Order: sequence, then C-alpha cells, then structure tokens
Amino acid sequence: MKLHHATALAVAAVGTAHLVLRERHRWQQNEIAVMRNQLDWLTHLTTHPEFAQIWAPKDMAVEEYIKLLHVNQQICALSLRHRLGLLRGRRLRFCADEVMKREYGLKYWAAYGSLREAESDGDGLAGDFTDVMHAAYTRATRNSSGTERP
Repeated sequence: MKLHHATALAVAAVGTAHLVLRERHRWQQNEIAVMRNQLDWLTHLTTHPEFAQIWAPKDMAVEEYIKLLHVNQQICALSLRHRLGLLRGRRLRFCADEVMKREYGLKYWAAYGSLREAESDGDGLAGDFTDVMHAAYTRATRNSSGTERP
C-alpha cells in the first residue's frame, strides 16, 4: 500500500471516529436535557401540593402521591445514569434492590411499574432498566418461602 493511501485511510478513520463521538455526545446531551425537564417537573409537583393534587389519582391523598413522586425522582435519576452507561450490571441491581427495600419503593412499583414497562416498550435501554427494577421488586416482595408479601 502506498503511503498516501495509508495516510488517507488513517485520516478517514480518525474523522469517522470523531463524528461517532460527536453524535454520541449530542445524544447524551439530549438525554440529560429531557431528564432535567422531567426532574424539574417532579420537583415542582413535590414542592407544590396544589399542583400535585391535579395529577394525583382520585383515590389517593396528595401527601401519599408526593411520596411516590419522590421515588419516581430517584428512579428517573438511576435511569439516566443507566442510559449514559454509568450504572450497569451488579451496580444497577444493587441500586434497584435499595429502592425496593423501602416501603414507598414497593408502593411506587406496585402502582406504576406496569406504566413504566409500557413506556419502555421498543426502547432497549429503557427495557433493560425496567427489567432490572421489576426483578428487584419481585425479589423484595417475596419472603424466604417464595410467597408474595401481603
């Protein structure tokens, strides 16, 4: 291979790598921006009960709904870390288990887990995250004999 061919191939490879990295960075920035909007909205609802009341299920007290929104904030933050590649494998399972060790983590997933599963349909990363959260919920709701908690 002639030197100028090898040089041209190297330049093309570096240019391609740069474009891939730039696109990945743009995707990450979009993910962060969308999540920031979601977290801001959740913060607004948790600090303004009169607005949370608008969104609360009719059969749920607003104070209870706000507690579930706090869990949603935590799950959203974990989801972003997962989407950015910062939380995978055993670390993700550990965090999911920690959420589900808490009463309101379990209540949140019981009430909204199916909604999160529906939202993740067709999104591989979201589906993987939701599967881990659901598995943590399942582990947390089973006692040592393998039966569901009341």
